[in-house]
Amino acid sequence: MIRYASFFALLLLTCPAALSALRTDTARQPRQIYISALVRQGSLLLSPGKKIFQNYYMGADVRIGRQTDNSAGNLFDALYRYPHYGLGYYMGNMNGIIMNSDAKTGFGKPAAVYVFFGSPVYRSKWWTVGYSISAGLSYNFNAYDPNEAPFNVLIGSKQNAYIDLSLDVSFLLPRHSALSANFSYQHFSNGSYQKPNSGINLLSGTLAYQWNSFRRSDKAYLRTPIPPWEKTLEWYVYGGGGVRMLDVDFDRSNPRSGRRWRCLTLSSAALVQTSFRRKLGVGADFFYFDYGEYVLRHRAKQEGRGNVSTSMSDNMALGLYLAHEAGYKQVWMIANLGVYPFGRVGDNPIKPVIYERVGVRWYLSNRLFAGVAIKAHGAKADYVEWALGYSLVKNRLL
Repeated sequence: MIRYASFFALLLLTCPAALSALRTDTARQPRQIYISALVRQGSLLLSPGKKIFQNYYMGADVRIGRQTDNSAGNLFDALYRYPHYGLGYYMGNMNGIIMNSDAKTGFGKPAAVYVFFGSPVYRSKWWTVGYSISAGLSYNFNAYDPNEAPFNVLIGSKQNAYIDLSLDVSFLLPRHSALSANFSYQHFSNGSYQKPNSGINLLSGTLAYQWNSFRRSDKAYLRTPIPPWEKTLEWYVYGGGGVRMLDVDFDRSNPRSGRRWRCLTLSSAALVQTSFRRKLGVGADFFYFDYGEYVLRHRAKQEGRGNVSTSMSDNMALGLYLAHEAGYKQVWMIANLGVYPFGRVGDNPIKPVIYERVGVRWYLSNRLFAGVAIKAHGAKADYVEWALGYSLVKNRLL
């Protein structure tokens, strides 16, 4: 319980810190606080043609947030059409998700603490359409256990990262309240630190009731003028790394027979910042996975070829990617789509040849930044990548 309390305390500190880094200081900070309650119902997202014995899921959330408006005069608020943000607590019941008819139980009753950020795409007098993003830490899963839960092969740890992406439609009600209908995608994963880790992906419909401590005024959401933006060029380099448990070439009867390996990254990218809140560019990754030589030796042993000659180069791979970043000032969300042009670690083909990277980057100064991201293949986590980088060029585009 201590580590969960510590993490929740960290969220309490980091959420206001992140938003204060984005927003300009003002003398007046309107106290537009709201409280909302959400109920969810949905099912596990399955691969085409795959079936399970039972697929039913329920959940509920409680949130406390802050709704921005134009009274503070912040450019960040205007750019994101006066967003809302805050803290939430999620409670789920996944005992209705049964992977096999012989299974005695589902995935338990996990819970999560998280921060969220929501922005409207369209706002009228009576209703609003927008999106929200949530991220945090979940716990209390009924994870894989060879004796107690041998069929729960989607998740191997009781504690996991939690991500929620939602499309929202909100309708105003009298007396400072609103009713929302949402469509959500939820993802739980430990970043391949503990196998098995296919991850749990849920699709759900959500109903929410929100009580506001303020009375809405349409004039409060009239967007303030946004100054013109001059395009800038940024070229950065960063080094990063993480740890993953490899489940390939091990005893398939025991998903936890794997071993943890180092995954290192040296990356460089050139991006054009096209607006206050968007960057686009291309980059290259140099990867070092220290399991490449092992894969070669293991395969040779299986094929009866005895010892084979290996070298450090068998652990290396090259990646080329398209980069997109969205944010403001110090904090940026990153989304990269990459490909392995040679698709090999040693003579072990990397399948699939396409990879993704999704995460957040925080500029500690004008040029120095730190970041954390999930590198994945087909939305299946490869490893969690922690990074530190520096912008070599950050100038106005000539």
